[in-house]
Amino acid sequence: MTDGNLLLQPFDGAETNGDDLELEQLRKQRDFWRGMFDDLVAEFPEPVVVVDDDGTITHWNDAHVEMTGITKDDAIGNEAMDVIGTDGVTETLAEEIARTGEPIREEQIRSGESDGDSWHIRAAGVPLRSPEGDSVGAFEYVSIVTDLVEQRKELERVQTAITETVEGAVDDLLAAAETNADTTEEVDKLAEDQVENLVEVRNEMEALSATVEEISASAEEVSSQSEAAAELAEESKEATGEIVTMIDDVRGATDTLSESSRNLAQRMKEIDKVVDVIDQIADETNLLAVNANIQAAQVDAGAEGFAVVADEVKELADQSKEEVETIEDIVNAVGENTTETIDSVETTIDRVDKAIERARTVDDKQSDILDAVEEASTGIEQIAGATDDQAATAEEVATMLGRSVDQIEDVADEIETLAATNDQQAAKVREVRDDVRELESDLS
Repeated sequence: MTDGNLLLQPFDGAETNGDDLELEQLRKQRDFWRGMFDDLVAEFPEPVVVVDDDGTITHWNDAHVEMTGITKDDAIGNEAMDVIGTDGVTETLAEEIARTGEPIREEQIRSGESDGDSWHIRAAGVPLRSPEGDSVGAFEYVSIVTDLVEQRKELERVQTAITETVEGAVDDLLAAAETNADTTEEVDKLAEDQVENLVEVRNEMEALSATVEEISASAEEVSSQSEAAAELAEESKEATGEIVTMIDDVRGATDTLSESSRNLAQRMKEIDKVVDVIDQIADETNLLAVNANIQAAQVDAGAEGFAVVADEVKELADQSKEEVETIEDIVNAVGENTTETIDSVETTIDRVDKAIERARTVDDKQSDILDAVEEASTGIEQIAGATDDQAATAEEVATMLGRSVDQIEDVADEIETLAATNDQQAAKVREVRDDVRELESDLS
């Protein structure tokens, strides 16, 4: 063993030269630092092994016993390679540190199994130097990173799952974003088309509203005219009634005239008979006068007066004859007039009957017309009222359509905003995917 190991060995040499006090102080310092070193190894929270420059184990703490199951008695004083040697290597990490005099920290993690449980460690160490700076051994400690490794594996598993989930979610989100973009574009196009259609419908409704208002005004005017027509029909019906009454009176007067004409014709027949009698009397008187003249001519001159009377009687008979002829002419003329009057009266009666029938028909028609006009007036009033309601409804619908147009235009604006937001979200999703990939790369 080299002189450098004196730091780790008990000091029991005799004092041959030098000051006793200085030696005592050196012993105390040695013992102090030895105790400090022993306590450091014992209290170190990780497994610790200390070797000298020959590779012999000088310290083996309880943490190392717990990790390896090798007791201190089986470890201390033995070669490190014999105690903790690994297949395929010629020296332990502590021996390498002692040999090279350089601190070493393993980059690779050692793994294994103990009693069916996996373990993972990573070792590091520093050289132990003499006061002169020479390497006289090595302090090696082992970091138990089993939990860390298992956590890292779990983290890697979770990372992989998250990556897969994020990748799938990103792909789904991007696909949904693209679909949403396409749908948004279609909806925006439909909204624009709907706005155009609604604008046309609104314009049509406004025109319809104006037309309905005109119809309403015309209906009101027609209603007024129907009321006037009803009044005229009522007046016409009254006038027709008066005409029927007057024609009835004429019919009565005509009947009376007809009866009087028949009576006159009968009287004319009686007069004609009287005229015939008078005519016969005149003929007989004339005949008597002729006979009287004949008789006067046969008698003497004393019958001269009788002849004069006979002449006068004959003259009177001739005058009567003439008057009778005149009367006959008058009677014949009156008879003809009476016959014509009777014919005219009968014709008039027929015409009056027809006039009465037609007047009554007109009266009935006037009643029907009046009823129809009243019904038409009532219907037109109802139409006017309904048209007013329809005009109000059309105006309200036009207003509602205007609001709908405004709302759909707002929806179109919102859809455009949504499309922009969707693009932004898609960009954010891509950024998230890139960040996840970068994080995965960093973790790897």
